[in-house]
Amino acid sequence: MKYTKWFLVFALACTVLLGGLIPFSTAQASTHEYQVEINKKTNKLYLYQDGRVTKTYPVATGRTKDLTPEGTFTMVVKIVAPGWKGIPGGVPENPLGKRWMGISVKGDSGRIYGVHGTNQPASIGSNASSGCVRMGEENLLELYQLIPEGTPIWIHSGKSTNKWLGDSSYAVQPSTGQLKVKGNKVNIRTGPSTGAFTIEQVNNGLVLENTGYVKDWYQVRLQSGKFGFINSSFATKLEDQKPSSDFTDASGKIVAIENVVNIRSNPSLSASVVQRVSKGTAMTLTGVSNEWYRIKTSSGATAYVHKSVAKKG
Repeated sequence: MKYTKWFLVFALACTVLLGGLIPFSTAQASTHEYQVEINKKTNKLYLYQDGRVTKTYPVATGRTKDLTPEGTFTMVVKIVAPGWKGIPGGVPENPLGKRWMGISVKGDSGRIYGVHGTNQPASIGSNASSGCVRMGEENLLELYQLIPEGTPIWIHSGKSTNKWLGDSSYAVQPSTGQLKVKGNKVNIRTGPSTGAFTIEQVNNGLVLENTGYVKDWYQVRLQSGKFGFINSSFATKLEDQKPSSDFTDASGKIVAIENVVNIRSNPSLSASVVQRVSKGTAMTLTGVSNEWYRIKTSSGATAYVHKSVAKKG
């Protein structure tokens, strides 16, 4: 399968088509662990709840094998009555049906590939789409109500065995503790993607309850009781903010020597990444230890860079 080919073909066909959509906000996190399996060979969607299959739905997938991507992806945005090419959402002429559950493929925003309805119900159970996954209306509405943003979706064309074999790192992992917001007017979103809708904006220094994480996103509980997602670049886990005593004060500059360099909240390879910079980026040095540089970011915050990926400028 050539990702570039099907991504470009479908992106040109669909990115423009998903404008003017009505957002759906997550009010609370699910009390169950959900996973989705989509088998392109049988055109079946299996819903797993707490490790076992609880629902099986017929679907339609791509007309050819390379149209619907395979792998594990995260469902990042839910939309009520998606519009399509100037056609309002929810009307019979709209080919997307009444709901859209967008999945992030190769880091996109969840507006290109998704699970949605159809105005061609006879196509369900066949290979008929341009890359998305079609469902019948009743089944679509049921699934939409059940699974939250952050649900992992495994798509393949092999054999289904009632065992979910996707990559669990694309699911929201449980986490506890508190996060401190870095920056003003930081978006809290309905899903772990910049393509998800903004629930509210928060400002520098606000402390949020951390309830989970997936890739570069933290799941948080807001004061309103709603759950949302904040990008890890704009939040630091409070337990990571421990002073280090083995640093010697220093000055000058360090320069990134790898193509992508992680700047971390603490001098630990397991600490959260607060920023990523490219090769050649200069950073202000404030301290040095055996393995780490301590720096001051452009916002004035203290952060750390491992010596293996930077050198003194």
